Amino acid sequence: MKNRKLIALIAVLAIFAAACGTADEEVVEETVATEAPATTEAPATTVAAPVADPLVLGTLMPLTGDLAFLGPGIESGAILAVEQINAAGGVNGQPVVWVQGDSGTAPDVALASLNALIADGVQGVMGAAASGISLAIIDTAIAAEVVMVSPSNTSPQFTKIKNGGFYARTAPSDLLQGAVLAQVLIDDGHTSVSIISRADSYGRGLAEATASSFEALGGTVDTIVYHSQEATEFASEVTQAGKNGSDSIVGILFPETGCGVLKSAFEQDYLTTPWYFTDGVRGANLSSECGLGNALDGFKGTAPGSTAGAALDAFTAAYQERFGEDPAPYSAQAYDAIMVMAISAAANGVTGSEIASGLVEASGNGTACIGVDCWALVAAGENVDYKGASGDINLDEQGDPTASTYDVWAITTGDEEEVLKSLDFGS
Repeated sequence: MKNRKLIALIAVLAIFAAACGTADEEVVEETVATEAPATTEAPATTVAAPVADPLVLGTLMPLTGDLAFLGPGIESGAILAVEQINAAGGVNGQPVVWVQGDSGTAPDVALASLNALIADGVQGVMGAAASGISLAIIDTAIAAEVVMVSPSNTSPQFTKIKNGGFYARTAPSDLLQGAVLAQVLIDDGHTSVSIISRADSYGRGLAEATASSFEALGGTVDTIVYHSQEATEFASEVTQAGKNGSDSIVGILFPETGCGVLKSAFEQDYLTTPWYFTDGVRGANLSSECGLGNALDGFKGTAPGSTAGAALDAFTAAYQERFGEDPAPYSAQAYDAIMVMAISAAANGVTGSEIASGLVEASGNGTACIGVDCWALVAAGENVDYKGASGDINLDEQGDPTASTYDVWAITTGDEEEVLKSLDFGS
């Protein structure tokens, strides 16, 4: 990595507390007048050492809208990363500054929040969560030379975008999730499927990937039905998906509109067919939120997960200690997004263009390390290979992870979910 800046490995938390106090403390300095001793020498001139600019990072998560159930949990992973980095000395000897933004699930909300983050001096953004939202604002971020690293964008479209190094993601493309979901269907003995999906970049990309993979494995895709993101009635779409007599149905949904789909399926008696879901509704408490009781029990789904190992164990233990609960979906990917940006900033500089220049290198070239253990290596001038809480990552030149893990999960009883198995892929 070029232009390395050594990190001052100091006990910054104690210094911050002493220098800044808390919201309830007032620091008072007493001035004592004394006579200067007689001297014939010229007074010494003290020049303050230059202070490096702090690293300013923002989060752009759905705190409102159709994915509001998901945003705070993802953001917790980012909060943990920032706190650990600052406890280890920060970047350039200064604490990372963290600014919160709300993407909602509407492009205008996300764009306004991104512009506010840019005005606040943010150089790197963890977000957005939804692929369609990131696609709507990515040009604005690139034009402002602000890095975006999403923990949950899975649309295949991002692989084709000329991002100049200013975009990356720590979740894999849905080209892979489609293949995983298709294999689960085949393994469960299904030979035909109907798909009902959101009509956005996430839904279309994943529906097409699933259909293509299922057909390649010998299955039959009876129909793909898309519903509008603004729809409030879903009876006709559900009828189209259910009338073919498929032995399985895939629902690529978000919770709010997804409840409309599932309620209509319940009313039309289509929940007697096994349904399979994706990451958009994992952890959404669909049974209670949709008022469906135990009608969804036994239904399965797929979602990006985390690779078992020391990095995940360390993250899980720290997350549980900090938040008193198990890690939320995509929180490990959020933690990794912050860490990769911060490692690049520590090695290259804190501007967006400097961070962008080192993302790929930080994720997969050098001495292996996990979490803030990487800080001592960067300070010593070493290249690091960051081993993420979610997996090995290893970003390619387009910012896509080349290593990933998928969970196959199931709704057991009511809102209870369990991971049935995890599948590892990658370099």
